Amino acid sequence: MTKIQGKACFHEKTKTLADQIDENQIAVIAHEDIDPIAAESLIRKKVKAVINLKRSMSGDFFHEGVKRLLKHKIKIFDINSESEIGKWIHGREIEINNNYLFVIYSQKKYEVGTLKEYSMSFIRLLEERAKKNLPFTFEKFSSNSISYAEKDLIQLLDCWKKWEAGSALQDKDVLIVIRGTDYEKDLDCIKKHFINKKNPLSFVAVDGAANAMLRKGMEPDYIIGDMDSVSSSVLQCGAQLIVHQGAKGQSPGMKRVKQNKLSANTVKFIGLSEDAAIAFALKEGAKKIYLVGGHRDMEEYLSKGRKGMGSSLLIKMLAGSKIIDLKGIHHLYNKKSKIPSVFWRFRKAYHSLPFLRSSKPKKEMRELKA
Repeated sequence: MTKIQGKACFHEKTKTLADQIDENQIAVIAHEDIDPIAAESLIRKKVKAVINLKRSMSGDFFHEGVKRLLKHKIKIFDINSESEIGKWIHGREIEINNNYLFVIYSQKKYEVGTLKEYSMSFIRLLEERAKKNLPFTFEKFSSNSISYAEKDLIQLLDCWKKWEAGSALQDKDVLIVIRGTDYEKDLDCIKKHFINKKNPLSFVAVDGAANAMLRKGMEPDYIIGDMDSVSSSVLQCGAQLIVHQGAKGQSPGMKRVKQNKLSANTVKFIGLSEDAAIAFALKEGAKKIYLVGGHRDMEEYLSKGRKGMGSSLLIKMLAGSKIIDLKGIHHLYNKKSKIPSVFWRFRKAYHSLPFLRSSKPKKEMRELKA
């Protein structure tokens, strides 16, 4: 029988909740299909449990968010109740007892609703459903992406033509950091093995990625986005702020910039803020654009609630060979070695060939060139 008691903390946006919640509190979220980055943010805050007002895993497509929470011994429940319950129990002491949720008030317990607890066996069933749904889900996502790309093309070209070119990043290598799956692990790897004084990079953070960069001692030169997930202290770190406006000119992020008594430039561009960041690097003359944490597949876009990736397809086609995607690079590295394990296997095979034995291997792997 499961029995968990603690203080509830609710916010409609999981990334905002993760910044506000304290250790050992119970996270109350409204997040359909919890993506890995949201799960990791809750794991990092060491929440006691998670209660979701929506389906944590629908089975419509595959994702690892719920599985990651369970692997860290964080129990997760969906609640069968009205969505307004999140605001009502926020800040109150609650209890999870035998798949029922109670709120504790004046030393009395009041039943709030029934809970559905996730288990690894239940997740396996949902993963099987996702596999069966894959052809249909992929067809729908692909069709949406192509349809959106066709509709977005005119607006993208219009934004591109009106965007005056600059030279702030002329012939420079640029590292754009986005809050995507395992981006912090990739960032740690890149910082350790590739970035040095001989190979300087210009740093561009997309929204909340700036928070992680500052924690790791990597000060962004630019922060671009709607500024909704950047902490106030990070906004004042000295980076040049660029508020991403939608194609119609809306820029809710400017209000937050002004609230912090700061100034910012604006860029009008269609799509995600990471698309605008790539466009910014291109317009300012970047030589190479290294992406960390960028969204690139169906799973990630669906987890963000986006039914297609039209604008992202377009901007990456426009950038072409200037983009080097470093997503997942941490998988290549052993914990005890500075050189990827696949490199060691390649080197061993390389020297086993008779006609290559006389060749002298290079002492070090090449780093990113300035």
